Amino acid sequence: MAQTADERTSLVQVKIERAKKHITDLNSAIIAFLGSNPYEFKTKRDPQTRKLIYYVSRVTPTPVGFATIAGDAIQNLRSALDHLAQQLYLVGTGGAAGTGYHVSFPIGHDAAKFPPLLSGKVKGMRQDAIDALKAMEPYQGGKGHDLWILHTLNNIDKHRLLVTVGSSFQSVDLGAHIGAMIRKTTGRDFPIVSAFFRPADNLCPLKAGDELFIDAPDAEPNEKMNFRFNVALKEPGVIDR
Repeated sequence: MAQTADERTSLVQVKIERAKKHITDLNSAIIAFLGSNPYEFKTKRDPQTRKLIYYVSRVTPTPVGFATIAGDAIQNLRSALDHLAQQLYLVGTGGAAGTGYHVSFPIGHDAAKFPPLLSGKVKGMRQDAIDALKAMEPYQGGKGHDLWILHTLNNIDKHRLLVTVGSSFQSVDLGAHIGAMIRKTTGRDFPIVSAFFRPADNLCPLKAGDELFIDAPDAEPNEKMNFRFNVALKEPGVIDR
């Protein structure tokens, strides 16, 4: 008996649900790691400029398990796309045109290389399905650039090494800094209001010695300065975080 669209979708959804489970596990592991006080920062003074520098003095390495869980989630999401392609093939052929081993969800390196890749992986699909895949532009720089990221990360995890998961500099609370400047110039207390700003560079993977914030010359260390850290996914040339 022919399957309904919902029945076919449910077969694809199995892989997505498994990916969600891996992501939930990863989030729980990251929360536990962040709760273990894995980072410390200190201050030092530049001997030439006398500027005060806040820097990372200690970073606990992120567990290798973070990369393996992330890789499992990525692999399941990429597999879900191939399962979708297989269902589109079965719809196009009525399930009677061979095994469909040639079929997979087409994701190209760039726009120039995508057309020949597409033609080889969608034989047997209905034309409307092929047109929909083509319109998605699943390649680097296309509308489906995120699918290219997913595909590339999956290849890295399978064939080269574990994807890079490391600590990152998330934000700095400049509220304490602004309050100290106002007190210094006016002599009056100023209520501290948190104002977190993201850095231009998240410094992933974070390491001891990385500079977080540079204060004015002869500034005194501010014990109320607050820095936030997180765990990020980073692969040069593919994804920043």
